[in-house]
Amino acid sequence: MLRIIGLILGIGILVGIALSGSFVWDSYFLSPDRDATEIKVEIPEGSSVDAISKLLKKNKIISSRFLFKTYTKFANAQSSLQAGVFVLKPQMSFKKIVASLTNAQAQEIQLTIPEGFSLQQIGQEVEKNFSQISVADWDSVTNSANDFTEQQDILSGIPSGQGLEGYLFPDTYRFRKDADAKTIAETMIITLKRRLAENNIIVPDHLVMQNGMTFHQVLTLASIVEREVRSKEDMAHVAGIFLTRLKIGMALQADSTVNFVTGKQDSSVSITDSKIDSPYNTYKFLGLPPGPISNPGMNAIQAVLNPSASNDLYFLTTPAGQVIYSKTFDDHIANKYKYLK
Repeated sequence: MLRIIGLILGIGILVGIALSGSFVWDSYFLSPDRDATEIKVEIPEGSSVDAISKLLKKNKIISSRFLFKTYTKFANAQSSLQAGVFVLKPQMSFKKIVASLTNAQAQEIQLTIPEGFSLQQIGQEVEKNFSQISVADWDSVTNSANDFTEQQDILSGIPSGQGLEGYLFPDTYRFRKDADAKTIAETMIITLKRRLAENNIIVPDHLVMQNGMTFHQVLTLASIVEREVRSKEDMAHVAGIFLTRLKIGMALQADSTVNFVTGKQDSSVSITDSKIDSPYNTYKFLGLPPGPISNPGMNAIQAVLNPSASNDLYFLTTPAGQVIYSKTFDDHIANKYKYLK
């Protein structure tokens, strides 16, 4: 019995020495190969050390979650790890990884993109925050989906000749100061995919959703809804109205699509503008426009996938922001005189 206990203690000591040696090596002396590939890792807001260790292990930055968590505790760095997009390499030492993850503010720029921003508006924000990126650089990258080969699972439904309008998820991001336009755009596409998954929205390989619309069509209608109304409830109601109009062959007559063509922000378009010859003019042409007119948030996407049922066919928004619905054209005209005159 004493021999067995001694053997167990001996094995425990050897394992402890091995783990200790591995811990010290991984913590301070481990170094990536010279030609190691850089990997972008996005740490979401509020991530715990355990969640961060899972991300690092999944991306093959570390080989042991246990040792990494042990190091962060030993270094008293649990509360210092920050959210953001970080460029790391496999086999970095824990010390260097933690140094990168705790220095986000010094290395990164925060970029906030509101729901409903267009590609052009996002480009202007990018140029404003990143001195090395011009609007021309942004346009060159986002006017085509061809360069984003790793994201073709969600971009392959974009018609030829169209860019990434609608596919860049509006959110608050942190990027390295030296980020390029492609990195920024790709991160927004990845965020769209992640947010869809978080909301249990499955985009099939054939890109046809359960409601019979293609994913491109869903984003197109969601981008219009995003520009038309603001609240989650109104979005679902308006999405239902637009889907009814599509079903009965009625023009969408969305002011936001005309504004997309003219570049204006008019709450009610003029008769002249409503006659503009453009496939995005939903007053003149039936059906959906060729593609999104903005980059919608999750509420607008959810509204198209889960619209509210009603008998309404018309709506308008008052100067105070209230949305007024009506079932007939006569009632709609009466509401215009009542609320907009």
